[in-house]
Amino acid sequence: MKNIVITGVSTGIGYGAAKKFCNEDFRVYGSVRKQSDAERLKKELGEKFIPLIFDVTDRSALLDVAGRVSKMLNGRILDGLINNAGIAVSGPLMHVNMDDLRYQLEVNVIAVMAVTQAFLPMLGADKNNKALTGRIINMGSISGKLSFPFLGPYSASKYALEGITDALRRELQLYGIKVVLLEPGPVKTAIWGKVDTEAWERLKQTDFFDAASKFNEFFSGEGGKGIEPDDFSNRLFKIFMAPNPKTRYVITKNKWQMYSIPRLLPDKMIDKAVGKQFGLKK
Repeated sequence: MKNIVITGVSTGIGYGAAKKFCNEDFRVYGSVRKQSDAERLKKELGEKFIPLIFDVTDRSALLDVAGRVSKMLNGRILDGLINNAGIAVSGPLMHVNMDDLRYQLEVNVIAVMAVTQAFLPMLGADKNNKALTGRIINMGSISGKLSFPFLGPYSASKYALEGITDALRRELQLYGIKVVLLEPGPVKTAIWGKVDTEAWERLKQTDFFDAASKFNEFFSGEGGKGIEPDDFSNRLFKIFMAPNPKTRYVITKNKWQMYSIPRLLPDKMIDKAVGKQFGLKK
């Protein structure tokens, strides 16, 4: 049986990935932060699912968990690591709390590398290793190529992940470990219905409230039209199993409109269109 570690599996993309890999006869070591989620997922996904209860920003807990996974592998290679855990801090950059910005980068960037370092020895990062090596998939976003207003902190983290993934992929050629970046667009998950009430109230006191309200309406609408979770999980599994995967994959509906065209147009043209659409143009 093959083995894979997936971070952030309590809901959304991570949950769909854990379910898909379990159904494909993988032993899935999935990270969650709550005991209740661990118990729920164990019941839903069965014996092939091994919950790992820790926060990806907790270095000590991470190393403890990695040690336990290593013992359970008992010398076998870890076939894969999917760095999926992440958060999204939103709001106008003029008013974003610096602690929130630091935490955004801590979870989406620093923790990804901490988790990767902890599991690389199990993935075969040893020049003396003559066996097959595992592979790594990092969960980026189309926001790592296109930065939208009010998503600056999140985009910053995904832009950073792009650079880290490119460097890591080139470095790990030394061991034959493949590194792939996924750049999803909207996926239909519960995140689109979540509203930070406290943050929204603070936003009402700023000049950006009307524009942010228009953006939130647009953003929620795009989420509702996103790719189905099962379709995304099937695509993710197919990419993971590809003998010679591409370095990055954009997975979104309306790829030409959502991703390709905006990247071809001049920045000032995009600025003007965004400003007009959301009322940001003076």
